[in-house]
Amino acid sequence: MAAIFRVTNSFFRPNDTTAYSVGDLVANSTTAGSVTPLSFSVGVGEFFVLRARLVREQTTATNASFRLHLYSSSPTVANGDNGAFSSTESGWLGSVPLTQDVAVFSPFNSHCWGAAEVGTASYPYRMAVALGGGTTVYGLIEARAAYSPIFETFAVTLELERP
Repeated sequence: MAAIFRVTNSFFRPNDTTAYSVGDLVANSTTAGSVTPLSFSVGVGEFFVLRARLVREQTTATNASFRLHLYSSSPTVANGDNGAFSSTESGWLGSVPLTQDVAVFSPFNSHCWGAAEVGTASYPYRMAVALGGGTTVYGLIEARAAYSPIFETFAVTLELERP
C-alpha cells in the first residue's frame, strides 16, 4: 500500500523590492555564500513527487511564476537572491513549475498560492526519486517572470508518495 506524506520548508526573502528578471534566483540572502537552500526531510528510500505547492504572503498573483529545482545533495549557488540562477548540477533531480494564480483573502491570513500537479497534462511525468543513503531533498526557487517582490515568506510543500 502506498503512503502519501507532506514535507514543508520556508524562508524569508531579503527586505527589498527590486524586481526579479526571468531566470533569477529567489533566495534568503543576496550573498551567494549565505544562501541556504530549502531542505525537506524525506527519510531513506524511493518516492514519487506528486505535487509541489508554493505559498507567499503577497496577495497579488501578477507575474508570480516560479520553478522549484530539487536536489539530492545541497546545491551551491553562484549568485545570491535576485542574481542569475546558477547552481551546481551535482544531485539535481529535476524541476517543477509553480505558477501562482490564486489569491486567498481571509480575516486571519491573506496570501497567494499555486501548485503543480506532477503527472498531469501540464506537467506530464511523475518525478521518481531514489536517495542513495541520504534522507533530505533540497530545493531552490527560480523566477520565471518579472516578479515584483515584497519582504515575504516563501513556503514550499512537497506531497510525496512512497510505493
